[in-house]
Amino acid sequence: MKISIIVSNSLKKDPRVIKQIKVAIGAGHEVQFVGYRDAFYDREFLDALGCRWDIVDLGEEYLGKLNSIGKKLKRRTEMPKRAQKLIEDFSPDVIHANDFDMLIPAYRAAKKCKAALVYDSHEVFAENIGIAEHKLVKNAIIFMERRLVKKVDQMICVSNAAADYFAQKYKIPRPTVITNCPMKSALPLRDKAEDAFEVVYQGLMVAGRGYEEFVQSAKHLPEGVRLILRGYGTLEPRLRDMIRQEKLEERVHFAAPVEVSELIAAASSSHVGIVVTRPVNLNFRLSISNKVFEYAAAGLPVILSDVPEHRYLNETYHFGLVLEHVSPECIAEAIVYLRNNPEAYEKMSENASKMFHELNWEQESRKLLQIYAQVAKKG
Repeated sequence: MKISIIVSNSLKKDPRVIKQIKVAIGAGHEVQFVGYRDAFYDREFLDALGCRWDIVDLGEEYLGKLNSIGKKLKRRTEMPKRAQKLIEDFSPDVIHANDFDMLIPAYRAAKKCKAALVYDSHEVFAENIGIAEHKLVKNAIIFMERRLVKKVDQMICVSNAAADYFAQKYKIPRPTVITNCPMKSALPLRDKAEDAFEVVYQGLMVAGRGYEEFVQSAKHLPEGVRLILRGYGTLEPRLRDMIRQEKLEERVHFAAPVEVSELIAAASSSHVGIVVTRPVNLNFRLSISNKVFEYAAAGLPVILSDVPEHRYLNETYHFGLVLEHVSPECIAEAIVYLRNNPEAYEKMSENASKMFHELNWEQESRKLLQIYAQVAKKG
């Protein structure tokens, strides 16, 4: 079977799509990856994939200033066209479109190639920051998505909350949930820090994810607790300023970012993981961060914000604490509880490992391979 897997980035920082490619190759399929050139483009990384890869690179003609409306429009129209052409050149049996921005070129290519189409929604795209505030854009995306999801052969979501939302909103069969959990082979773990009780928040530092509250929680913590920030993002300068102004340098530390393949090992040297995404929009409310599964793979109890998928997973596996509010005081209270209650801590750590035993990519990917086989028969 020939499978085109497409996404609007250059892959290196996208663990979900990397895993899709690996499992499809491992099952003996002929795979093409199609992506867009971005700041993380790495030819050597792509050459090592073991499959055909094609990157849409518009070059200087379509670049220019990012605030140029003309250039933006050219990019928005030309990049999907080129992606569609690359897919058609491969003539796949199945096209796996990751996220809404690749759904339109994938749909057009599927019609041309008479291929089956799988739509993998990583988030509620229309409700994302930067889109939801613009009603015309948001409504246009909802209109197009409503039409196209009824024409795809199978839809996939990363969370149960999102699957329920799409089924209800678009009156479609409930999408299959394939969580974005790590592979079992992603382990070697490290020894825990011995000089402090360490709490880590790693990932993309952007607004709405509770990073400010996490830093501020240091003011309410006793000696012997250390907070770790690992990652990068637009919020990093503000967080560094906050740490300086509040004189929290001894309690809050920045750790160097690591490659995607090293995230679990890096987390395992801490004692607790934290994921306190605030439900500032519908997308944040219904999605789930990869960090939840990475911390579980590292055997860490997790402090969680109160959003539906966090609640659902914790009620199922009892691997952490769900906060009543994302506030510095509530975060600090949860940290102190885990530090001062070793029996509860050990039980949650064991449960985190049990969750990873059930929710790992080796298990979840079976559903993906079944979907490929089923839709290919329809095609």
